[in-house]
Amino acid sequence: MIRMTLNLIGCGHVGQVLGRLFFGQHRLQAGAVLNRSLDSGTRATTFMGAGTAVESIGSMPAADLWLLGCPDQQLAACAAALAHSGRLQPGQIVFHCSGALGSDTLAILRPTGAVLASVHPVRSFADPRTALEGFPGTACGMEGDDAALGVLEPLFQALGGRPFRIGTRHKLLYHAASVMACNYLVALMETSLQLLAQAGVERTQALALLQPLVTGTAANVFASGTAAALSGPIARADHELVARQWQAVADWQPEAGELYRLLGRQALTLATRTGQDDPERTARLRLIRELFEDKTA
Repeated sequence: MIRMTLNLIGCGHVGQVLGRLFFGQHRLQAGAVLNRSLDSGTRATTFMGAGTAVESIGSMPAADLWLLGCPDQQLAACAAALAHSGRLQPGQIVFHCSGALGSDTLAILRPTGAVLASVHPVRSFADPRTALEGFPGTACGMEGDDAALGVLEPLFQALGGRPFRIGTRHKLLYHAASVMACNYLVALMETSLQLLAQAGVERTQALALLQPLVTGTAANVFASGTAAALSGPIARADHELVARQWQAVADWQPEAGELYRLLGRQALTLATRTGQDDPERTARLRLIRELFEDKTA
């Protein structure tokens, strides 16, 4: 069976992980790799165990698939360079892995006859080796031309991915959800660590303190849902504690106080979904809502 060939333009962490999976499992044949420098391209081919680093688009061979793995802000320019290179032929597949941008970012390639798509693996690639080991089971948001998705979907399934379709016009909201659940969780953790430091808890001890709390909460969310996983003073409708706690956080750092208020309002929405047959609790939740709407600690 003749395997299709994949070229990569911009082979960072995502491209390297996917390339190693595709080539290592013999799903695709390795083509050329174009990075900002020949050295970085060579490092990418070394990680993948396949491919040839090149210095220009013009020196890239023909390929059935082209992965544009450059950063989002460079994607349109990268697509334009490929469109003007004369390397594409009708029916070849060009795709990117941005979560926020749709396949329409590659629209300049349509006159070449290429078919376009985006495939966004929903996982962190901060550590390529960890991403490589954990890729099986990864959800992969896909959108674009049916001819492209008809090829890409089974390819990603063969790697252990779980492809699903997403509308092009919803990509920003879709990606924002991932950012808030992943990147903003990191930012929230840092705020918690700073609060613990302010309370006199050393950072290593603080991390050890938070780990079972965070992992246990995450497990509860996925096992029982967000409303059932909510605990703490807002879930208990402890109006007085919420008021004093918000004041203490705002006194320490006004920005953190505003974060407490905004996240508290979301927690309040979850809290109102349970215990609706308890008039006293409902009244206390109403007091918390009025407190947060006041916007001043």
